[in-house]
Amino acid sequence: MKPELLIWDWNGTILDDTTVCKDIANIMLGERGIPTLPDMDAYRAVFGFPIKAYYEKMGYRFGPADEPYESVADEFVILYEKMYRTSTLRPGIEAFLDRCRKKGFRQVLLSATRLDQLLVQVAAFGTVGDRFEQKLGLTDHYAFSKAALARAFIEGAGIPREQALFIGDTDHDYEVSSAVGCPCVLLEGGHQSRERLLKIGVPVLKDLEALEAYLQRD
Repeated sequence: MKPELLIWDWNGTILDDTTVCKDIANIMLGERGIPTLPDMDAYRAVFGFPIKAYYEKMGYRFGPADEPYESVADEFVILYEKMYRTSTLRPGIEAFLDRCRKKGFRQVLLSATRLDQLLVQVAAFGTVGDRFEQKLGLTDHYAFSKAALARAFIEGAGIPREQALFIGDTDHDYEVSSAVGCPCVLLEGGHQSRERLLKIGVPVLKDLEALEAYLQRD
């Protein structure tokens, strides 16, 4: 069954901000005397949700005598706001979104970014945001969950859950889709390695061409 609604993740799926996020991670690690990530493979091996666990994998400690997680998350947001504009959109994504719209797919954007910040970020990359009927973001920037946002939109739109397809780049996108009860596909080239994605058990697609073929299947 072809989906009626495409629910797109933003970071790593549409916006290629992986290099920026790895660079920010190394800035923050260096400030604290924690070993930095040597390359993108190392970053993709540790990145994940919840974000607090990702920091702990890199060597952070958040016990009573340590720096609070919230201050670390706040610092990331400050640095990201300074640096994200050096990122680029996934090659070919705007034309792809246009083709999806012409084929009758409804499309929304779903992010763990705080909504007001998400709207500014999307606007910084031209008209890409015009392809979505709605942009869904969290009420804070601690990135705990986005399942409730997706569930509320799907229910409000009256779309059967099996006809809403999540498109993301991490295991968290799969976790969110599973929590909502929707199918999911994952794109390579984002914040997690192909090897990690393949362990999840959902389609892992190399690029937008493969995604287009997937959407056209009977």
